[in-house]
Amino acid sequence: MAKKDKKKQKNEEPPDAVLQEEVLVASTDLEQEPEEVQYTDTSYTSASFESLPPVVEEPKAKKKKGKKKAEEVEEKIVRKTSSELFQWSEESLPQEEEKKVEEEEKVVKKKKGKKEKKAKEEIPDFEKPKNWKKMNKKEREAWLLERMEEWRAEKEAEKQAKLAGAKEKRLTLARERAELMAKDNAEQDTRRDILAKTCNLFQRFEKQKFDFARKKQLEAEWQQYLRCDGLPDPRVVTQMNTYIHVWRETGVCDDDELDKRCLEALPMLEMLEEFVANSRQYTALQAESYNEVRVALREQLSHAIQCASFTLLRDLEHRLKWDSIKLATYHREFKGLKLNIWVAVPLPTRKPKPVEPELEPVELSFPTMAVAVKLPKIIDGSSVCVRAARSTIDLLSESSRSFHLSHEMPNRYEDLFTFNVKEHTETYKIKKEQDEIRNKFYKEIREKIKEVENFLKANPYTKNEKEKEELDNLNLAEPPFLPDPRTFIAEENEKAFAKYLKSCLTRTRTGELQLRKYRITNGVLNLDLLVTPPQPKKIREGILLTTLELPKQLKPLKYQVQYRAPSPPPPGVTRTPEEIEAEMKKVEMQYEKLALVCIDLPQDVMWTDPPVICQWQEPRQLWTTNYVNDYKFNEDKLTVQFRTGVLWPIGIATLRYGNLPYQGWDLKPDPNGKGVIITVTGVCITVTWLCIGNKVRLKWIANATTSALKDHFNKPYSVKRMVQIMREAACDFFPDFDAHNHIENTCPKEWVMERHNYHAMAFLSRAYNFQWSRWNVGAGSRNIIMQIREAVDKKREGKFQLLQVTPQRATILKCIELSQELSLEPIVGLQFYPDLFTLNMSYGSVDARRITFNMKYRLVETVFDLLQELKLSSYS
Repeated sequence: MAKKDKKKQKNEEPPDAVLQEEVLVASTDLEQEPEEVQYTDTSYTSASFESLPPVVEEPKAKKKKGKKKAEEVEEKIVRKTSSELFQWSEESLPQEEEKKVEEEEKVVKKKKGKKEKKAKEEIPDFEKPKNWKKMNKKEREAWLLERMEEWRAEKEAEKQAKLAGAKEKRLTLARERAELMAKDNAEQDTRRDILAKTCNLFQRFEKQKFDFARKKQLEAEWQQYLRCDGLPDPRVVTQMNTYIHVWRETGVCDDDELDKRCLEALPMLEMLEEFVANSRQYTALQAESYNEVRVALREQLSHAIQCASFTLLRDLEHRLKWDSIKLATYHREFKGLKLNIWVAVPLPTRKPKPVEPELEPVELSFPTMAVAVKLPKIIDGSSVCVRAARSTIDLLSESSRSFHLSHEMPNRYEDLFTFNVKEHTETYKIKKEQDEIRNKFYKEIREKIKEVENFLKANPYTKNEKEKEELDNLNLAEPPFLPDPRTFIAEENEKAFAKYLKSCLTRTRTGELQLRKYRITNGVLNLDLLVTPPQPKKIREGILLTTLELPKQLKPLKYQVQYRAPSPPPPGVTRTPEEIEAEMKKVEMQYEKLALVCIDLPQDVMWTDPPVICQWQEPRQLWTTNYVNDYKFNEDKLTVQFRTGVLWPIGIATLRYGNLPYQGWDLKPDPNGKGVIITVTGVCITVTWLCIGNKVRLKWIANATTSALKDHFNKPYSVKRMVQIMREAACDFFPDFDAHNHIENTCPKEWVMERHNYHAMAFLSRAYNFQWSRWNVGAGSRNIIMQIREAVDKKREGKFQLLQVTPQRATILKCIELSQELSLEPIVGLQFYPDLFTLNMSYGSVDARRITFNMKYRLVETVFDLLQELKLSSYS
């Protein structure tokens, strides 16, 4: 019986629902049918898409026969509370009735086991009026209905405002894109007119400079021919190859021959270095040939030094000076080289003493080189040979893998007009692709909107809240973010330059010196422990007998001790005085096995930072610090002291860019002449140059730590030669393209734009005063910010204005250097100018334009070359 009752309960319908349904049907037989809801064009249509055609309603799908009666009961309950039967909206019913309906639905679902939940409208908590407690139930319900209607109206208005705003936003963005491209086209037409002419003018001046240099070279060749001194002309590669070949085949290899070769080869090397630096004025084959000859000449000079040292040691009796019966020395100064040799000659063997005295360490001093060395006790001082040779040029570093720039700068010599043409073409290509993406997106959205609207029109008697929400989301949908083409291109260029900088990095081993970051200054010190070669022995009748060892080269004495002092204890670890003393004694015992070297630093180098001591590892072709211990630098006396376990060639390295980034710079006409003055303030010192004609002169160095470069003041040099002289003195203000890898707080700029701007500055250098700006660092890679003012009339100098230069234009800004914030808004009424040169042609005064057009190509190109080497915009 219990089972049957359960079955009956499952099939029975709720009695209340049945009765209510019957009453409802009886009471509405004579009532009119509810009006069909009409959807206007503004109800659920797209805010930015074309209007949709009317859709024919599809017939409603027939219900399946297998549906349960519980679903019919739910439908009847819904009909009972629907707005069609009572002719008011369901949402306007009092909250108490809604709760009853929800309770009935819950009861039915619990009985039927349904898990589905109907979506409920989120109604905010309204703030109750002050007389809420005095209101009766009907008044409260009426107030709630009124507030509900107002809230729904506000919500609908907000939704319509969003739709209208989305439509207006899309139209505005489309209009802005169209206006931007139209403006870009107009600007490109202007560039084709005047920027192309400007670039042609710049190129013509560069060609004139090359022609002038070629003419000077031909004159120098002719003068060398007339001199007829038997020396080759470094400008003629065939003559240099013949000279080097004859030198190699010559059997003479003593100190006199070395003196002759130093006098001949060093000026040739200096000329070849300058030819390689100015390789652009030659063909690729000529530049490569000059470099090959230069490298071969350096190798031959290095070989001559070694060969002369070997020849001297082969005949101690005649070639060295004997200070005593057991000590021979040699000292001679060559052009660019100082050579000292110290030899302890072993005496005939004697009978050993019962108790041998403790060996004393050998202490040597080479005053001409300002070098002293104390050999360890483990080296027998009674039969040792020490050679000290100091060359003013570095003949080793070029063979290291970290010496040269790994990759050439892309687009290094591309002109700005070609750059803009390529970028304009790329901009249109990207815009076309972006338009296709947007059109495809909008087409898909229109199709989805049409599908949802058709569904809503086909089902007007159901709520369809999910579909309505989906339709609102579709109307507000936006395509994926697509950056402005110019911005996208700028970001891609920045990524490409970052990739280029990464490709220029060279991996170094532990202790290896990175020669892109450091530079060996003041040449190389060769401090060698050598084995004395066999000496000739006299025989009767003047015959000399000697042992011949091949190959004829110096043989190093075996001495190599690698020791690294222990690092200090970590913080927080305490040690007893006994432990500290024991460790110090242990370290001192190890130090006694190492050679102690003291070097007085020369005064012809700017020692702004403590130098780095390194040694040359011949098999690996690199400079290393692995054998250097107990390093001490005395800044007041300019001396260094260290211990080493090997006596290999010693290099004193300085940080290449210790003066960068720049703290400020200034470019202005020379008030007392027809030149241009460029002043650059680095981290430690300030340097002033004067450009006159095709030469540059070093005028002044402020805050110098030594008297370096004073001998070069007011002497005319070419720009490339000036760069070489200052780099050799550790005063490097000329960063390479990969210097951003080794300098912090730099601001790399688009190089084509930067180079073109330097050329324009060179043209205007006699009419304007340019200065650095503090806004330049944070302006980005495609913005150069500097200060500018006319300097034609010395009595009436104007105030500085901010100049903004981009790859597309040059602009005078409203804000000034002392403004609180940088604003890129131009001054009122300023027209479009593609670059700084054309800006002066229209914006500058008559006198400024006249001076610009009267500029000589030699001064323009000299200032331009110096600015290219300094790269002021990228490092200040």
